[in-house]
Amino acid sequence: MKFMHLADLHLGKTVNGHSMIEDQKFALNNIINLLKEENIKTLVIAGDIYQNSVPSFDAINVFDEFITECKKNNITILIISGNHDSSDRLAFASDILGDSKIYISKPYNGEIEKISLEDEYGVFNFFLFPYVKPQDVKKYYKDIDANSYSDAVKAVIDSIEIDEDERNVIISHQYILNADRSESEEIYAGEAEAVSSLLYDKFDYTALGHIHKKQHFLKGKVRYPGALLKYASSESCYDKTITIVDLKEKNNLEITERRIDYLRDMRIIRGMFEEIVKNSKGDTHKDDYIHIELLDEDDIFEGLSRLRNIYPNILTFRYINNRIGENNLELIKSYENAKNPLELFEEFYYQRLGVELPEEKRELMKESIDRIWGKNENN
Repeated sequence: MKFMHLADLHLGKTVNGHSMIEDQKFALNNIINLLKEENIKTLVIAGDIYQNSVPSFDAINVFDEFITECKKNNITILIISGNHDSSDRLAFASDILGDSKIYISKPYNGEIEKISLEDEYGVFNFFLFPYVKPQDVKKYYKDIDANSYSDAVKAVIDSIEIDEDERNVIISHQYILNADRSESEEIYAGEAEAVSSLLYDKFDYTALGHIHKKQHFLKGKVRYPGALLKYASSESCYDKTITIVDLKEKNNLEITERRIDYLRDMRIIRGMFEEIVKNSKGDTHKDDYIHIELLDEDDIFEGLSRLRNIYPNILTFRYINNRIGENNLELIKSYENAKNPLELFEEFYYQRLGVELPEEKRELMKESIDRIWGKNENN
């Protein structure tokens, strides 16, 4: 069985006020081209389809176009929900979609759905394990620690009965211990959320999502393919590829990484102001998303606006060696793209804590803002 392994699309995401939807659409179109080129008839998406639990119309539309194009090419799709997704909303009409070979995980109900396909080597089983927190699992396994992700994931996996003579792949969206993280991932409980890769050892392959940097464990059997795009400055150095898995006979696993074109890259440009301006003359990708790190010790007059005339998609502008500001670091952020107070707060939260605002906190903040702004309007 040959299949493509994707995860962490985060459709509808904005980065420092810049919508990524056109970049996401461009990348997904090229993934369709790669599926055709490689004659791949099975696609796995391991969670975080959307950035928010209530996705925007644009995000839904882009995903709808993507899966519709997949179906035109007779591609079977297997999808699980991630921590950013609403498992209930994502599973809407999943039974009907299953008749069209689009399989979407339902909210965890004490059982893991198995989808069995066949190829020239026999039966091939996919297990759809959506993102869970300990409290989701404790409803069905009273003896587990209510705060232990490890106990929760172990209880779920131990409950899965597999035929070891068949090929078995689990699709999961959890944080693996010692995984190399970036600043754009939403980890609720830090290292307490981590689980051992050994919990997945009985499967021939584990298709993971949640961590944005591609990496693998257990000699490649447990793997994160990386996010669809680069979503933070710490991800600028990531080598983005598309993971293709070929599991022929039992224990005959082959992984291939293919490249696709992206609408824009995300880069860090570091140097003295005048050097950056001079070197920009030979830069053929000025529309990339840019993080500027200036080495100048003194403030550059209108430095950000002057560089924006060259690089229109500057996301952040930092003085690394500046003598002004806490710890000799001044961070200059531009908020002109922020649409409302909630977006401003999301950016503030991200800058302070290095992680995105969790959905439940976002909803609380939205309610507070709506209350305050509504009251002010009435006055």
